[in-house]
Parts: sequence; structure tokens; C-alpha cells
Amino acid sequence: MAISGLVGKLDVKKDPDALLRLFSVTAMVSIVIILLLAGFGFREGLERFVESAAEEDATSISSALLSEERDKIIAPYADGGSYMHIDPADLPRLDQHLRQFLAPFGIVKIKIYSNDCRIIYSTETGIIGMTNLNNKRLNHALTGVADSKFEKKEDVHDLAKEQRLAVDVVETYIPVKDKQNKVIGCFEIYQDVTSTWTIFKNSIALLVGILFLILMVAFGLSFIVIRKATRSVREIQQAIRKQAITDPLTGLLNKRQILHTAGTEFARARRRREKGMPDAEVAFIMVDIDQFKEVNDRYGHLAGDHLLKEVSDRISTSLRGFDAVGRFGGDEFLIILPNTNLDEACLVARKIWMLVREEPFVLEGDQVRGTVSIGVATSQAGDTSYTDAMKRADDGLYRAKSGGRDRIGEQAEVLGT
Repeated sequence: MAISGLVGKLDVKKDPDALLRLFSVTAMVSIVIILLLAGFGFREGLERFVESAAEEDATSISSALLSEERDKIIAPYADGGSYMHIDPADLPRLDQHLRQFLAPFGIVKIKIYSNDCRIIYSTETGIIGMTNLNNKRLNHALTGVADSKFEKKEDVHDLAKEQRLAVDVVETYIPVKDKQNKVIGCFEIYQDVTSTWTIFKNSIALLVGILFLILMVAFGLSFIVIRKATRSVREIQQAIRKQAITDPLTGLLNKRQILHTAGTEFARARRRREKGMPDAEVAFIMVDIDQFKEVNDRYGHLAGDHLLKEVSDRISTSLRGFDAVGRFGGDEFLIILPNTNLDEACLVARKIWMLVREEPFVLEGDQVRGTVSIGVATSQAGDTSYTDAMKRADDGLYRAKSGGRDRIGEQAEVLGT
């Protein structure tokens, strides 16, 4: 659910890096889940193995005990049947013998039950004679099926009556059957598997560690591949985005984007004006190359394209980093100057005008003097849209053109050469 929610929030189409972040989160979650499941699986498998091995040992030990002590543990009925019984007088001898017999096998405790769940012998002598009717595992064993379970005992007394702490044991119930194959009782054997389980725990840690390294390498290589792919996608998207907003010839903003910028800056200037903030104006400069058609007719369209590119470069060098310029038409440019009043805009316009006219352009080997006509305007309090200011700039450009070209037309007048 957490990952699916994250996927919903990430827009991979718009942000390729989101795919990389999604992969990283998914990889980390996957590694944790895999390691937890693997560790749990290894542990469960090894526990079952330890239980199975201990159950086999307990079965063999029980059989050996019955072979040696059958007459002292099993008593016959008159009808030929048998039952579990230990003579109280024989308990001291039996206890000593069982402790000696079981010591080499890692047994820490043993109980012997009759078929009515009564304890007839235990290495914990204080519980002899008690019944354990609610013991589900004991009752299960009395149906004729051995039952083993791995457990950790925080406190246990071994056969030498010494206290041992934090012992790993397998508790096994082994049914005892008579010659007629009838269950007449049960052995409960606690086998110490601490040393074996310690080895297995270390093996589990080693396996999980190796698996972690394998997963890190696998996901790491995948991360590198995906990162390379996302970089390629991002570069392609950037190229497409640039193509969508720029003029392919000049590298300036195209008409749609420069008009979008005009609207954005006009709205920002109006908000500043409404808040009574300073510099609440945005200036618009329209630049038109004089006699551009004659250049195309005389030198060809390639030379005309070269002239457009050169003029756009000179305009760009005249602007601040946060100003915007775009190709508005065939040989016309629109410049947006945020936080700029009319006097400041006119200084920028004059700088552009001078840069264009003072250094000739080289067209087909000829040095050609180029000029531009410029219209300048700024936003005003009564404007409802950026188009109002642009119209005044366009009117200024018209006045500059009709006044002889090669000049700057301000909102209300023409600045001549």
C-alpha cells in the first residue's frame, strides 16, 4: 500500500528522476522484505531440522531405556495387557541409573507419563505424581504420534542438578507402546541443542549476509542501468522542452513562450502595484530589423538567417539575466524587462540600437551596416492585460519606422538618431 501510494504521487512522465527514486524505495523495501523472509525461512527450516534430529535421538534413547528398564517401568495386567508403573521403592535406583545413562546425550530433563497423563518419574522429583491433563502435546503423543518442539528455556536444571540459563532445547514426547501396539504412556525428553543451534544461527547470519551482498549487487547494477536510462530520458525531455519554447534559428524564446512570459511578468507587476510595492512596472521593447527584405533579396535567405542570428546575439548581450527576449515575427523581436520603468527601458533600447548600428555585419564577404527600429513602453495602472502595454510599444515601433527607421519610438514620442 505504501509503495502503491508513492507510485500514485510520482509522475514518471514529467519527472524521469521519479522513476529512480521509486526504484530506490522499492529496492530498499524489497531487500528488507527478502532478507526478513529469507532469515525467517532459514530459521524455520533449521528449527525443523533440529527438531527432527532431536526427535530421532529421543526415539532411540527411549528405545534404549525401555530395553534396559522395561521390567521396572512397565507392569503387566492379568489379562495380558501392560501399563506404566514404577515402584516407589525403586525410584532412587532408577533415578541414578537414568541420570548416568542420559548424561552423554545432552539430555537436561526427562519425564515419564502413564496413559492417564500422570507423571510417574521425573528428574524434577517434586512433580512426581502430578497429572498434566491439559497438555495438548502430551495428549497428542498419547495418540501414538511423536511430538517435538524447539524452545528456549530461560532457566533449567540439568541432570547434575546445576542451574543453566538461556538454554536451547528440543522438547520431545515419545509414545510408549506395549507388545500389542497399544499406547500405555509417554516419555518427555528435553535435549540440549544450544551448541548446535548456535552454529546454525551463525550460519543463518552468514547466509543472510551473503544474500544481502547479492541483492545489493543486483539492485546496484539495476540502479546504474536505470539511472543511465533516466538521464537519457531527461536529456531527451529537456531537448523536447527546449524545442517547444525556443526559436530554432536564433535560440531565443519563440512567440508563444515570449507571450507567456509577458503575461506572467505583467501579472506579477500588477500584484506588486496592488500591494504598493516599488518597481511595480514591466517594460516591453519591440525591435524590428530595418530593410530586412532587401538583405534577403540581395544576399539570399541564408545571409538573412545569419543577420537574424547576429542581431539576436547582440540583443541578448544587452540584457540582464532575468530579462527575456523572443523572436516575435520574421525579423521582429520582443523583449520583456521586469521591474523596469520607462527611463531604464529606454537606456536598454538605446544600448541595443547602438550595438546593432555601430559594428557592421559580414554577409557573403561584404560588410553591411545594419540598423533597427525600436518601440518602448511600460505597463500602467489602467492596463488590463499585457497586450495594452505591447500595443503602445508596437505604436512606438510604428512611429520609429514611419519616422525614417533607425530610431527608438517611446510611448508618446520618437527618440531620433
